[in-house]
Amino acid sequence: MSKISVEGKELVTIREADETDAVSIKDVVKSVAAEKYYIVPEDSREDWRETINEITKRKGVIIVAQVKDKIVGMAYLVRGKFEKNKHVASLGITILKGYRRRGIGMAMMTYLMEWAEKQEGLEKIWLEVLSTNKPAINLYRKLGFEIEGVKKKQYKIGDKYVDEIMMALFLN
Repeated sequence: MSKISVEGKELVTIREADETDAVSIKDVVKSVAAEKYYIVPEDSREDWRETINEITKRKGVIIVAQVKDKIVGMAYLVRGKFEKNKHVASLGITILKGYRRRGIGMAMMTYLMEWAEKQEGLEKIWLEVLSTNKPAINLYRKLGFEIEGVKKKQYKIGDKYVDEIMMALFLN
């Protein structure tokens, strides 16, 4: 667990999630999904308790960012399902509107990167991000992620095409 002060005002707690966070995580994902331009899903999965257990079982981690009693963000690293891709973990991060661009994303990513460095056999972290999410792309680049590929016109949101960018970081 870590506690940080963002913008010198609010104390944010970054910690591993447990089953009691399932409803709050669902609400965060549902809220961000409704915005359309930040994550691919159009709604949240129903059973985050099951997801938290699955991620843990696959030797991954799911974390939350909490301000006072409110969960304002979630992120995860989960290893591949198969023996041939267990050295790779996928990353996802979601932060509520109103809490972005305040240092919470960097704090969550730092927590995940430190966690990843301690994991035996974990060599690579990958993620997919919509090309419309410029702040996230800039954050990932700042942390050393590089673009591995672009899926052109992968999504159509309204009448606009949006590319999907695949990024990765190789661990030491």
